[in-house]
Amino acid sequence: MTASAPSRKRSADHLFFLVWFCVRVWVICSCSILITHGLSELHAGWTDGAGHPFCEDFLNLWSAGFLLLHDHLMVAYNFEAFHHFQTSIVHHDINLYHYSYPPVTALLSLPFSLFPYPVACVLWQGGGWFAFALVLRRIFPKHWCLLALAWPAVFVNTLSGQTGCWMAAIMGHALIALQDGRKIQAGLLFALLVAKPQLGWIVPLALLSGREWKTLFTMAMGSLGLLAMSIMTSGVQPWLAWHERLGILRRYILEDGSGVMQRMMSVFVLVRHAGADVTTAWLMQSVATLISVVLLMLVWSKARENNISFPAKASALIFAMLTATPYVSDYDCVVLAFPCIWLWPLADRGGRFILGLAALSPIMAAGIALGTGIPLAAVFLWAGFLWAVIRVVRRDPVPASLKQ
Repeated sequence: MTASAPSRKRSADHLFFLVWFCVRVWVICSCSILITHGLSELHAGWTDGAGHPFCEDFLNLWSAGFLLLHDHLMVAYNFEAFHHFQTSIVHHDINLYHYSYPPVTALLSLPFSLFPYPVACVLWQGGGWFAFALVLRRIFPKHWCLLALAWPAVFVNTLSGQTGCWMAAIMGHALIALQDGRKIQAGLLFALLVAKPQLGWIVPLALLSGREWKTLFTMAMGSLGLLAMSIMTSGVQPWLAWHERLGILRRYILEDGSGVMQRMMSVFVLVRHAGADVTTAWLMQSVATLISVVLLMLVWSKARENNISFPAKASALIFAMLTATPYVSDYDCVVLAFPCIWLWPLADRGGRFILGLAALSPIMAAGIALGTGIPLAAVFLWAGFLWAVIRVVRRDPVPASLKQ
């Protein structure tokens, strides 16, 4: 028995070396792909000449901020006028990009529109990654920078110019502030989630279940303040136009969804593309949302009276945020880095396999969906969520490293 101990240690060391070697290779490959992709989008003006602008979806956010700055936000909610404006920015024809965010999001992206579009792209991508990396530095100080570069969803988020890193940074810094007892700061950070209401709506339910009254009140006041500022700067009309736009986008993206199905990770999209009709898909999504809410509130309620660590209940919140909405994409999963890191020490081999699938799902989702015709990524998210809840509710001993 004593002779086998050094052998097991050597095996563990070899496995650790292999994992970190693969991570470093992935970082080099993914960064090379991103650089090549970015350069390809400079072929014709600020586009690749085939309809894709430099920094992809960030063009929507920058354009809305610029239009708000010049008192023309309504243009963002007019398909034809918005397309014409964006074409003038990138100096070449592009595909039809739509602005699906509420008007308050334009208020938050306005600072980037103060810079020329190429400079704003660099600030958006670099600033979002750095803000996300700072959260990892707090919860995983030894290899935070490498992990921030290697996290799979960061790759797809950067490729798309999307909001994933910024939303993850907001959630991460808010949860850390709440854990540290800085409840007002946490509430103000949570209030920024009004930029993505399809993700942020579930946070107040967690705060309510955990009786985090000060944070809940601050979040509500901060959100109302942002809404009031949005109305004061652009009026009510953009909000009415956004409400009308939601119906159009719901039908185009979710209920049809043929163009973006491979990147969507919700139960609705899974059921819809498995062959069910729209009514059945909405019914199944409603059931999924209800289960997510019940499990989340159960965990946060039990955390008040039991020995459930803060990272464990925070992990349940992040999983619930991604599983409770019908509109979740691969780039939204940047925030999954936090529960995967927090829960890894609690996991056995099976648990780590489940967490690993959830972590890799953003880069596997499109390939699986295109290969099978069914977007199975929702299964990976739900497997991780259910495992996390069962693991927390069982109240197994919490490692000292998580009791912070």
